[in-house]
Amino acid sequence: MSCQIRREGTAFRLGILASLIFLSIFPLAGCHKGGTGGPKSGPPPVSLEVMAPIASGMTREISVAGVVRGIHEADLTARVDGQVERIPVHLGERVGKGQLLVVLSGQTYASRLSSAEAALAYARTSFARIDRLYRTGSASRSEWDRAKQALDVASAQEREAKAQLSWTRVVAPFAGRIANRAVHRGDVVRPGAPLLSVIDSSRLEVVAHVPDSLVGNLKIGLPVTFKVEESQMTGRIRDLSPRSDPLTHTVTVKVLLSPLPRTEKGQGADHLVGIYGKLYIPVSGTPGLFVPATAVIDHEGLHEIFVVSGGHAVLRYVRTGRREDGRVEILSGLSQNERIVAQPPPTLEDGAAVAERGQ
Repeated sequence: MSCQIRREGTAFRLGILASLIFLSIFPLAGCHKGGTGGPKSGPPPVSLEVMAPIASGMTREISVAGVVRGIHEADLTARVDGQVERIPVHLGERVGKGQLLVVLSGQTYASRLSSAEAALAYARTSFARIDRLYRTGSASRSEWDRAKQALDVASAQEREAKAQLSWTRVVAPFAGRIANRAVHRGDVVRPGAPLLSVIDSSRLEVVAHVPDSLVGNLKIGLPVTFKVEESQMTGRIRDLSPRSDPLTHTVTVKVLLSPLPRTEKGQGADHLVGIYGKLYIPVSGTPGLFVPATAVIDHEGLHEIFVVSGGHAVLRYVRTGRREDGRVEILSGLSQNERIVAQPPPTLEDGAAVAERGQ
């Protein structure tokens, strides 16, 4: 028994000794300290020019896409059957009111008119004879009524035949230009088939679809700006739909543009018809914010800016509006009390530390 106790005591002491030797060789990782005395420091802050967005009073503008149209547009269609014999006008040609545009074959309708005219002449002669007899008491009232009815029917058929023959000659309803041609010589058309389109481009309008959430800012006569290509035009809202589209949640707005002066070559705004542009509508109550154009990064059609927050550059998507005088309007994604990087270098990364350098 005593020998066993001595053996266990000896083993216990040997275990303690082995543990001490292990700790001296392999110190605990948590107790190790590097020679620097702390964690490694990150890259130094980037010195950048930082500024607040520029407010433009108490009115900003929202932009929506709009298409230019003529105030008067007519899509001319065939009113009778026939073959296209002549089209004496060309696409884009200016035409006057009443000018001949399309001629359809009219032999059938000319024959119908001749028959209707002959029937009308016979009905007139018959009625005149019955009317004389009725006045002398030699014809009854029923005979007079039948003759009068036959005359009325013949007159209606003659007017219809005359109208059908006139419809084989399509004329311009107003002065304008040919904007579309759907048929060619030799084509056979049916009633309702499209022929030509005529547009009066002396007065232009822009048709746009505005989000219904902004309708409260719109009213008839409100001045607006429209930009297309390199041209900038002014106009006023002339028509405002009272109903919102349930699918797009937009309201149709029509803007009457101010007339453009003609050039020395006589060219006006004809080339603008059908072109899309940006319609800028003033929205009261929220200040418009502008930033330098150099602050906006164009990334595959998306626009980004660097906002400085907590000493770091934070990349953020924004929606932009008009551009003027080297500035870009920010429609959403930025508030007036924030600060932005005025000209971010290409190497600036999201989350980089920034040392602000004011303007």
